[in-house]
Amino acid sequence: MRLKSKIFLAGSVLIIILLFTPKIINASGYSLSIYPTIIKIKTNPPATVKAGIRIKNLSDNPVELGYVLKPFVASEKSSGQVKYLLYSDYTSKNTNFLQGVRILENDQTISKIILSPKQEKNLTIVIDIPREEESIDRYFSLVFLAQNQDKPDSSYSRIVQGIGTNVLISINPQGHKAKIKDFSTSPFVSGGPVKFNVKVENIERNFINADGYIIINNIFGQTVGKVNLGPRNILAKSAVKMSSKENNDVIWTENFLLGSYKAKLYVNYDNYPTLSEETRFIAIPAKPIIILTIAGFIIIFIKNRSKSC
Repeated sequence: MRLKSKIFLAGSVLIIILLFTPKIINASGYSLSIYPTIIKIKTNPPATVKAGIRIKNLSDNPVELGYVLKPFVASEKSSGQVKYLLYSDYTSKNTNFLQGVRILENDQTISKIILSPKQEKNLTIVIDIPREEESIDRYFSLVFLAQNQDKPDSSYSRIVQGIGTNVLISINPQGHKAKIKDFSTSPFVSGGPVKFNVKVENIERNFINADGYIIINNIFGQTVGKVNLGPRNILAKSAVKMSSKENNDVIWTENFLLGSYKAKLYVNYDNYPTLSEETRFIAIPAKPIIILTIAGFIIIFIKNRSKSC
């Protein structure tokens, strides 16, 4: 009886697991890639601009995709991220501009795309810019959406997340101007790594691409370190925190530091003169000093004790 009870209990548990474990729908198996992820365009109206994109179904499932065009602006957080406009915030200018954007496959305008397993297709974004278009930047994302497989006749749903291309357009671009808004670090450190705060501001109405590097010199003027900054797109009238090529922070990874240091930042943007800024910091390795001080007191104490004996 005991063995039968165990078998019955195990079978019951197995049935419960099979009944209540969520089923993995086909849509969860979709995996797409798209290239390029950013398209940068500078043009003068009137113009018809074309840009190619390549999209591939990496999964073993066929997928039907629709798409939407979502205008965005720079985020106020200076993180380099974007903020999508809600439909309620659309202006007539936004609506009119997006109506001039078409997606082509084999020179035919499409509203959806079907990809077989592992299939890759080349699409073309066509943007008609009329003569009377205002001379400002336009930013939008081409976001691909997969159809809900549970309701094939329903509208497209956001099952495929983060699949899209950001399009940056400068219409009748003028001169660019940027400035270093912040370059700082802690004035006193006990050792490395040393983190720098680097923020670059684009004060004009056209997007720019910025990169750069930091050179660190010791008290004798010798170069002891360098940090390379990764490229960042800075949208019009916005500021962005720069990052290094290795991670999201700007960090000098040297560990043992002692003395006074000077760090100089160089920022390049487009074909304009390099911006520069300096900051200084002092490194005092507190732990080694404390250990040496304690060791010194111990040695002095032992010597005094030995003399008194």
